Amino acid sequence: MRRLGAIGLVAATAVALAAAAQGAGSSPLRLTPLTSIQFPDRAFILASTNGAPLSASGIGVTENGRRVSDLSAVPASQTLQRTFGVVLAIDTSNSMRGAAIQNAMVAARLFQAKSAGALALGLVTFNGSVHAVARPTTDRTAIEAALRTQPPLAEETHLWDGVGRAIDLLRQAKITAGSVVVLTDGRDIGSRTSSAQAVSKARAAGVRVFAVGLRSPQFRPHALQAVARETNGGYAEAASPAGLRSVYSALSDRLAREYIVRYRSEVGVGQPVTVTVSVGGVPGATWRYATPVPDAVPPFHRPLLDRFVSNPFSVAVLALVAAGLAWLAVSTILRPRRSTVKERVGEFVGTGTTSGTDAASIRVRERLLGHVLLTAERALEHAPWWERFKAELEIAEFPMKPVPLAVLTGISSIALAFFGLISPVLVLLALVPPLVVRAAYKGKLAKRRAAFESQLPDNLTVLAASLRAGHSFVSGLSSVLDEAEEPSQSELRRAVSDEQLGVPVEDALLRVAQRMDSRDLEQIALVASLQREAGGNTAEVLDVVVESIRERFKLRRLVKALTAQGRLARWILIALPIVVAGWISLINPHYLSPLLHSTGGQALLVLAVVMVTAGSFVIKRITSIEL
Repeated sequence: MRRLGAIGLVAATAVALAAAAQGAGSSPLRLTPLTSIQFPDRAFILASTNGAPLSASGIGVTENGRRVSDLSAVPASQTLQRTFGVVLAIDTSNSMRGAAIQNAMVAARLFQAKSAGALALGLVTFNGSVHAVARPTTDRTAIEAALRTQPPLAEETHLWDGVGRAIDLLRQAKITAGSVVVLTDGRDIGSRTSSAQAVSKARAAGVRVFAVGLRSPQFRPHALQAVARETNGGYAEAASPAGLRSVYSALSDRLAREYIVRYRSEVGVGQPVTVTVSVGGVPGATWRYATPVPDAVPPFHRPLLDRFVSNPFSVAVLALVAAGLAWLAVSTILRPRRSTVKERVGEFVGTGTTSGTDAASIRVRERLLGHVLLTAERALEHAPWWERFKAELEIAEFPMKPVPLAVLTGISSIALAFFGLISPVLVLLALVPPLVVRAAYKGKLAKRRAAFESQLPDNLTVLAASLRAGHSFVSGLSSVLDEAEEPSQSELRRAVSDEQLGVPVEDALLRVAQRMDSRDLEQIALVASLQREAGGNTAEVLDVVVESIRERFKLRRLVKALTAQGRLARWILIALPIVVAGWISLINPHYLSPLLHSTGGQALLVLAVVMVTAGSFVIKRITSIEL
């Protein structure tokens, strides 16, 4: 008897689902358009209402009798995550007390167990209030936890509020093909939303409502049937709580057999379209609609100022302008004012033609500039590198004084630091001014020292000739000054001047050797010391030293030629990423946006800078051979 009763129950469920399908039409197939797909792309949910299996190879679509091309038919079990989604809305009013709510939860767990892994499931309960127990998710652990506990019961039945909340959850989760399975054993009591509003919201979101009714004295099926019919869903009814399992099982099987049919429409705008879906060549379902007409609204063009302000590169432009203005202001203050012809003539004849106003402004400017520079120098004088920095600038004969140069470099670094507003990684641009300044004065210093080294053999030859002519070492060194070129002339004059002030000539030469970083001149200082203490033929010793220096120069030129490729590779290694990034930014300004604005991209960018810098230093160490 029990087996017969169960068979009868399943038969009643199948009859109810078939009746729902017949209510929508006699076709064994049903089409539901997906409103989230924008024209001319079209997408439909294709469902079998009689339980017949479908095959993607047998599905065909025509529009106004013309077969569409590039048709895609994907079963629900093979779609991507969040393509299909179902929210179970369960009545938890007091009328569901006992076997009704227990069987409802068992049926919901059965539905979850039979559903495909890609199907997103959610849970909503409603009584006097609506509770979103679980948002649509493919995390089976979260759904099982939500269905494991029986929800509390309360007065009233906010049926349509629960349906509306379920639709909102599907829309917020961005489910492409969403459905709501709502279960109740009564009628709506106390909802703020009407059934018509629930239908309107479901149609706007492209959500189908599948209604499940549980018979009870207060149950009224008409509203549920109407909502299911108008949303292209389905209606099923269980005669007893135990029958809910069969209903939910049948619904799960039906949803698993559905297909997503997609194609691109070739019908023009504003035309009526009849979509016919056939299976195995036999027409099965039809849908009629009119293609949308775009609004006759002129295209929106953002103002030029708005586009400039919203462009991230405008920050870079403004930072460069600010740096340029700061540099111009400070350089204008530092530049000496050119006097007029009248003022120069007045100074020559002693008339003092400078006006009182001009003189006062000059004094104020000089006082203000002197105060700024004095403050900066006091702040820098305790730095361990400051004295060395000033000495190297003086030796290189750099056109700017140390303090103004340091101030302008700091201002430029601060201005370039504003590039960090575009991306934190661009704060590294603040290191560019110090590196550029260092490269500039280090280059002039190296050039001056290299010139001194190249002139040294000729100067020593002249010194040896003077010694053979009977001159002393100091007088021979003085005779070299008449023939020497810069920078040898000024540097050797320092040694002669120090010797005239009482400094031993070897110590004077050692000071010049330290300034010029010349080990060859240190040998000459040693020769001078030996000549002063022990005497001897200094001219012959100088000839040997000159020959050794010339051979070393030849060897240095050979090493420089052999390492030229490595040094060129170093600069290519540095310039290539910068040039490529700049070129890509010009071609496609948004291409590098993920690299500049995402955390992962910024980390990779910093890593690339570190690796390029490390590679540059390694190549420099390899190609720098000391002789």
